[in-house]
Amino acid sequence: MRETYKKYTFKKFLSLDLALMQEYESTGLLLKPDSWGINDFMSWPYITVKEIQLTLSGDYDYEQVINIIKELTGMSVKKILRKLWVDVFKFIKFVLKSIEKINELEKKLIYEPDADEQNAGIEMYNEFGVFATIDRLAGGDPLKYDEIGKTEFSIIFVKLRLNQVDVQFAKNYQKVIMNKK
Repeated sequence: MRETYKKYTFKKFLSLDLALMQEYESTGLLLKPDSWGINDFMSWPYITVKEIQLTLSGDYDYEQVINIIKELTGMSVKKILRKLWVDVFKFIKFVLKSIEKINELEKKLIYEPDADEQNAGIEMYNEFGVFATIDRLAGGDPLKYDEIGKTEFSIIFVKLRLNQVDVQFAKNYQKVIMNKK
């Protein structure tokens, strides 16, 4: 690993030969995260969180990274490209760490269907992904989808958690009532 790195702009970094770019990347991803003063992920719009999760869950390129930065900061592409590569990587690290925290938090929302639900075909809903969540939160009203998507992640997360507790309580209550008969 190299001991010194040049103060390239992000634009210049993107034009480096592949081997040198990879060397800079591996160092960049070791840097301490920097949020550039943007809010914590809990206040990001729900749809933004979902789009970033989807992008970062697969193979992504620097054009997609620039779009994420643009979405979260409101910066122009020109301004992002003028930033030093090291600063961009600190922000990328902030985004990656934020998504890790979101993924960990969302583990609380994992729902294990019972045998009856599985037999009824609950997995059919999987093809709808986040759309099913937005549709349910909008009460099936497509005119409310945008509003739901713009709502802070924290509010949507708490609502989904409350819905989960409501369902579990209803199941538990039904069992209690059935055992009394």
